[in-house]
Amino acid sequence: MQLNDKVKPQLQAELLCIADSNWILGHWYINCMLNGRELTDFTSMAGIAEEKLGHTRALFRFFEEYFDLPEFQLEFGRDADRIHSPEFLDLPPENWADFITSLFLADLALWRFSETFMEGNFAPVANLARRFGEECYFHQLCIDGWMKNFSATEKTEAGQALIRRLPRALEWFGSEQQSFADILLEEGFRTESVWSAREKFFGDIAEKLSPHIDVSDEKLADAARQPLPEKWDSLRRRQAGSNIPARLWESVIPTSEAAQIARRPLAVSIKDNIDLFQTEKKDETEPVFETRQIV
Repeated sequence: MQLNDKVKPQLQAELLCIADSNWILGHWYINCMLNGRELTDFTSMAGIAEEKLGHTRALFRFFEEYFDLPEFQLEFGRDADRIHSPEFLDLPPENWADFITSLFLADLALWRFSETFMEGNFAPVANLARRFGEECYFHQLCIDGWMKNFSATEKTEAGQALIRRLPRALEWFGSEQQSFADILLEEGFRTESVWSAREKFFGDIAEKLSPHIDVSDEKLADAARQPLPEKWDSLRRRQAGSNIPARLWESVIPTSEAAQIARRPLAVSIKDNIDLFQTEKKDETEPVFETRQIV
């Protein structure tokens, strides 16, 4: 399918919102994994982190193939001010309840946003969205289990976290006016508006999250009524000029030389020789060809 000049930049921006949000969320799991309370927490978080980063890289590879981008540019060639992730994931969790509540919001928001593409007329994106949804279902089961084990104190902390983060999570979906002036919806790439996804997201919170936390319906309604910031970047779905905090970005793309070498793409890293003893080593990854004389 050929994309016209109006559709292409919007589709790229929206898919980067999905890819980058998964990217940051995956690193939330990685950074907070050691705070798990049982062995099953560690294994679950490691598995979910792997799948979130897998979703990111699947979309990055799609960009490289379909939009003819240089290999690994999206992963290694952008700065923090070009990342399309939601602002409510900028601030680190304050406690266990805040961590789990944030995971719930992020995972559910990603699913509802991605779902708008699932029945669209662009098969590669629709198939990716469907696959992501299948895996997100199991992520939600883990998060639901963690929430059901909240103590009384944690239910109060979760309610405080929800009220603090929910307005930023809702603004990620944009405004109703923007939603219905969506070229992707008009052209059939989406079959559901982003505003409809927002309403489903808010309904899910009231149904699934409220029973496990201490928060009133009035506070939830107040959070939903907060307007978008005056300066809003509709492509990145963040406040214009806002950046991911340096500490979070450093965990995603470390700047130390050793970390950069370790995290380079395989096609590049296999050509490096990391020698701890300052001795010359042969690169065993290179193919070896025997020279034979032809008689």
